[in-house]
Amino acid sequence: MKAFAIYGKEDMRPIETELPPMEAGDLVIKVLTCGVCGADLRQYHKGPSSRYTLPVVLGHEICGEVIEVGAAVDSLKAGDRVTIAPVGPCMQCRACSNGHQNLCENGLITGTTIPGAFAEFMHIPAQLINTGGVVKVPEGVSNYAAAMAETVSCCLHGLAHYHTRVGDKVLVIGDGPVGLVFVQLLKLMGAGKVVTSGRRPLRRKLAAELGADEALDANEVNLAERFGRTFDSVIVATSNVAAAEEAQHLVRLGGDLLLFSGYASGVMMTLDVNVLHYKELHIHGGVDSNINDFRYAVELLPRLQLDKLVSGVWPLEKLVEAFLAASEKDVLKLFVEP
Repeated sequence: MKAFAIYGKEDMRPIETELPPMEAGDLVIKVLTCGVCGADLRQYHKGPSSRYTLPVVLGHEICGEVIEVGAAVDSLKAGDRVTIAPVGPCMQCRACSNGHQNLCENGLITGTTIPGAFAEFMHIPAQLINTGGVVKVPEGVSNYAAAMAETVSCCLHGLAHYHTRVGDKVLVIGDGPVGLVFVQLLKLMGAGKVVTSGRRPLRRKLAAELGADEALDANEVNLAERFGRTFDSVIVATSNVAAAEEAQHLVRLGGDLLLFSGYASGVMMTLDVNVLHYKELHIHGGVDSNINDFRYAVELLPRLQLDKLVSGVWPLEKLVEAFLAASEKDVLKLFVEP
């Protein structure tokens, strides 16, 4: 089958490869579509981190059709349209025992430690199926929205670090696909006021359409002067370290700061520990998601406007061109299809 594998920085190659042998608990899906994630772009442009087993087929925002089912699989059948969780946990290590499946020491990470979906077909191992990581797509949900279940699940996991209260005032810094998913989830959870800060007019307009009460131009609005320390929580959905440093001064006493972006190894930020201590701030990171997060995300898909984030669809043979196009100014979410 045709696929693309990453070998190193800006080194992604078309390959011909075979699927592993089918075991009784496994599945094979035909890839219908796969989203280009910011994490994929980061590995391509900056070089894969040590998490990655190279060479590996990237692609973890997946919608596919089941075409082959192992003899021991009775929950799914050929023809089912499914989406795939980002991590298949072992359920035996210390992290899993503590409820941190996303940090599993033996986890199968799609597109990282096992081949992903920038390919014609994808082998789904039993560990992903048995833990509930293969979920049927609800009727009426597009392939693109189904593939974005992974993004939604990761945002849900980030929000699970603290409890968004009804009526909360929340700031989302960054209005890319992740920031725009956060806007929708926060409104569903009953946030009283959601403010976004971003630099691109098209995205600000869309943020307002998706529920943001204020969609501000980061080039023009000084957030500290405008709001002071008045937000119950601030979500940093951009890898701009200066934004993360600014955010600590926008959270109310006892409030929450979520750093939700992929930062390169070794990137440092200045933290005012006086503020952290005396304002009793709660600072969290968030990576991947647990199976429960993912399954809940799929349930929420019909209530979210994810198709509005789609900027274009590229054929698999032009994957590298799609990665380059993803950096263009007005692009939000690109998808790749065999």
